[in-house]
Amino acid sequence: MGDGTENTITGGTYLGPVVQAREVHVHRPAVRVPRLLGPAPEVFVDRVPVFAALAAAERADRSAPLVVMVTGLPGMGKTATALRWLHQLGAHFPGGHLQGDMSPQGPLRPRDPAAVLEGFIAHLSERRTPGGGRPADVEGLAAHYRSLTADAPALVFLDNVVSAGQVRLLLPGHPGSVVVVTSRFPLTGLRASHPRTVTVGLDALDAAAGAELFHAVTGRPDALDRPVLENVLRACAGLPLAVRIAGARVGELLETGEDPGELARELTDHRTRLEALTVPDDLSVAQVFDAVHAGLAEGAAALYRALGAHPTPEFSRDLVRWVAREEDDVRTLVRERLLEPAGEGRLRMHGLLHDHARAVGGGAGEAGLPGRYAEWYLERAAAAEVRTSGRWRYGPLFAPRHAGRLREVFTGTDEALDALEADRANTVAVVEQAHDQGHHAAVWQLCEALHGFFFRRKYHTDWTAVCRLGLASAEREGDPVAVARMHFELAFAHADRGGAQAEADAREHYGRALDVASGIGHARTVSSALEGLGLLELRAGRAGAAAGHFRRAVDALDGIDHPRGRALLTFHLGRADSADRRHEEAAAALLRARDLFAALPDPFNEAKSLWHYARARLLADRPDEALAPLDEAAALMHTCGAPKEEADVLLLRGDVLTAAGRDREANTDWRTALALYERVASGEGTKAARARLSDHPD
Repeated sequence: MGDGTENTITGGTYLGPVVQAREVHVHRPAVRVPRLLGPAPEVFVDRVPVFAALAAAERADRSAPLVVMVTGLPGMGKTATALRWLHQLGAHFPGGHLQGDMSPQGPLRPRDPAAVLEGFIAHLSERRTPGGGRPADVEGLAAHYRSLTADAPALVFLDNVVSAGQVRLLLPGHPGSVVVVTSRFPLTGLRASHPRTVTVGLDALDAAAGAELFHAVTGRPDALDRPVLENVLRACAGLPLAVRIAGARVGELLETGEDPGELARELTDHRTRLEALTVPDDLSVAQVFDAVHAGLAEGAAALYRALGAHPTPEFSRDLVRWVAREEDDVRTLVRERLLEPAGEGRLRMHGLLHDHARAVGGGAGEAGLPGRYAEWYLERAAAAEVRTSGRWRYGPLFAPRHAGRLREVFTGTDEALDALEADRANTVAVVEQAHDQGHHAAVWQLCEALHGFFFRRKYHTDWTAVCRLGLASAEREGDPVAVARMHFELAFAHADRGGAQAEADAREHYGRALDVASGIGHARTVSSALEGLGLLELRAGRAGAAAGHFRRAVDALDGIDHPRGRALLTFHLGRADSADRRHEEAAAALLRARDLFAALPDPFNEAKSLWHYARARLLADRPDEALAPLDEAAALMHTCGAPKEEADVLLLRGDVLTAAGRDREANTDWRTALALYERVASGEGTKAARARLSDHPD
């Protein structure tokens, strides 16, 4: 060539055109990178721990795309949380941002992932490929998608996923990619195939975050007075959707010059709460939950509605199993986050969800469920009662033919009392519900069956409340024996509480029990009422009057086979003798009572007899005869689940030990007694134990 530059190609075989040039400029069309993420939420609060967990997961080394699953109740903000985080990451993912709704028509009609694949591929291609230019089979589509996402990290957001299969086909090819999945379902299969899947659960907002969100939506930090705001937020129960709707409605009312107070009142009443959490023709909490309910299989939906008839949103797992048609229905509600663990053996339903379950179940529930719930709690209470005491009860469930079945419910006293402890609030609520709905026989029987639990655990406020309802229900039933027994139960609860007013109330109800029982000739209740009146006299320091009542109570049992009643009255007469300084008579009676209780057996009252015997020996100036019975009483009482009475024994044993010069052992007893008194909120006992520890420090 003219410039002397040699331009030759040697060697090799070439097919097609060959270009030789000093400079070659290739112009490629710009690759279109999709940006499909929905907008980040304008208002967003809290979730700091969630974002910290997500950031830690994103920074971790990996050889495959990171899969993050965000779970939570409908309305808990799963989509908003995912979008907020994905937008924060967006600049670092040049491979594109993809988003797909995997169940736009609800979980019963999940979207075919092949359809989502086709959409993603179309957005990722440099130009829209004609339908025939893409693979026809699902596996080919997935491979093509992975190829298109292999060169650069991509963000993929899969919202409202129903099954693990919807996710697997949509995992991008680049190992630096991030896939965020939102779902109400556990997607166990996804975690099985991708063990490093990070699961983040969203819980309810706390009060501070709820207030921040509410004020951000209303645009008014002074929208509601603080007490009213607290009630509104409590009604929303930390559900972000509910807080947003409440804030939007309050903001609208303020803009139009209307008082939001009526709305606040509607929100605090569970009967009108869901209706109040509605933006007309736009959005409502009820609509979201309606879709959830509609997506359940028949058995799970029936269980959901049935739990709405329960008066509280937290339940024993045993109760849920009892209500369910099949165990799988329970698993379904747990799997779909409609029930969540609430401690060992407990399940909880979100408060607003519980309101919805009650509403779709018809308020009172299906198939007389409130009455059935009362029966379930009654059986549990009766089973605990037979484990705690051998006392006589009037309720038909305590007939001898039921004894074997009741004793099989729990294996021992502690298990029985602990089970009722966990369900204490529920039991009181069930009593109130049963009374309001006319299940009066169950109410007074529950009152009687709860005697041993309340007596051992000392929840006097609940105890007296239940007894008042029991009395009212017995009067509605028109059963005079039940009325007399409920007067006795209420009197006993007041007497055990102590204090001038409580003792006056106890005296009144013991008197009424005596009058009713005498009028119908019910000797057992006559004896019980006289026993109670005698105990009040003994507490007031009138030992002679007390002994008179006790002797009349013994006479009332003439001809009745009631060994426990006679043992108790022997015990009380021994206490009266001791108070009257008839020391030897007291010792003999208390030891005889101890033997009678041991024969029943009744370890609780056997221990009390030994404790009072020890006190009687101290009053008789015989401290050397007090320590051994106190040792035996302490060992017995420790097995009875009665912390107050166990503390009483230990307090007295500490006194005896320190008098014998054994201060270290005495301090151990007093410290244990103090902890037990504090456990049952016994102010008098706590004060006594602290005084001894102060006077005799280690």
